[in-house]
Amino acid sequence: MKYVVTNFAYGTGPFLRTTELVVAFNNELERRGHERMPAIIPFVYGEKQRRVMLEEFAAYDAAHPGHLLLDKKLGELLGSVFYADSTYEEALRKWVGTAGELSQRIEEHLSGEIEVETLSGEKRMVNGRDIALEINRSPRVRYGVAPSYSTTFGYIADILEASLAAPEGAILADKELLRKGARLADSIEGAQALNLMAYPGTFSWLPDYRDRYNATLVPPITDLPKESSEEMEEGLYVTITGIPGLERLYSEARELGLKLYSNDTKAVEGATKALPHVIPNPAMKLQFARSGWGSVWLSMFCGTPIVVPQFDGADDPEIYFNNKAVEGMGIGVVYRSQPLSEILTQGEAVRAAQQKMREDILARFGTLNGNDVCAELMVEKFLA
Repeated sequence: MKYVVTNFAYGTGPFLRTTELVVAFNNELERRGHERMPAIIPFVYGEKQRRVMLEEFAAYDAAHPGHLLLDKKLGELLGSVFYADSTYEEALRKWVGTAGELSQRIEEHLSGEIEVETLSGEKRMVNGRDIALEINRSPRVRYGVAPSYSTTFGYIADILEASLAAPEGAILADKELLRKGARLADSIEGAQALNLMAYPGTFSWLPDYRDRYNATLVPPITDLPKESSEEMEEGLYVTITGIPGLERLYSEARELGLKLYSNDTKAVEGATKALPHVIPNPAMKLQFARSGWGSVWLSMFCGTPIVVPQFDGADDPEIYFNNKAVEGMGIGVVYRSQPLSEILTQGEAVRAAQQKMREDILARFGTLNGNDVCAELMVEKFLA
């Protein structure tokens, strides 16, 4: 049996998006008469990751038991350079200083016998020599054990290089460290067997965009949202937590008679528990989220305006440029402490811009489904 291994950046979205790609890749393989390949997935976030994956992939796991395999050791190695509890600059410094050694350790780990577990917790052993393909999203390291097919919304090298030209004080990370990071990212992103770039993305939305590695442009690389028609009270969905200054917004929402919904009710006091699947519901007037592309695309596809926090200069520069993209396309609003009532009046213009972008994507690609497009391109390359 052959296996595919995933490689992704920090956060919840990346491990979900790469697993979606694995599902789409296997569906396309099977459609062409070939056997599915189980996936080895870095188990970075422990039981939280398992819970989220069960919420999203329970049906696939039931239909193909044992095909989604969690690798704790790989998760520990990969997660060691993720931006999480440290500052962004500290995470960048650690990544720049250890990525080479880390890649070697990961290659050694994936070249031998690997202990994995199913989503239900059943332990298994896998021979790393049976890994036939790596599917990744904005990779921070090279695994070096199989051909790697990369998907992204924007190259890390481009983001770090553009950070050097940002207005003084906008991005606070050390400039020499940004240069080293850009060179490291270039050595990883430029070594992929296949590069697929989402449109719109961090820079790909710009009219004069030129791809660094001649990647193939594809629609947003995410599953399309399903309709949500359940009866709900009008309100706001909050997917961002731990960002100061939003308490006033929550208070204003309550004053306007709008209910708060969130997948993290501990962080959003008084919110009603709901999964992000309800964001397409007509009752959702806005989504508050950090400007990761999973959240931006979700809002864009379902016509629920997204509101993103103003960039903090000490944060990941990706968010600085994502905010500029969201505002430049008009498909969302950057929160700069303006009243919620003012934001709500912008909803109609945002929905119109979202509709225009959906029409643009459909005209360019003939479909909105980037995962299916990626799967076809990956399978063609793989079988060739």
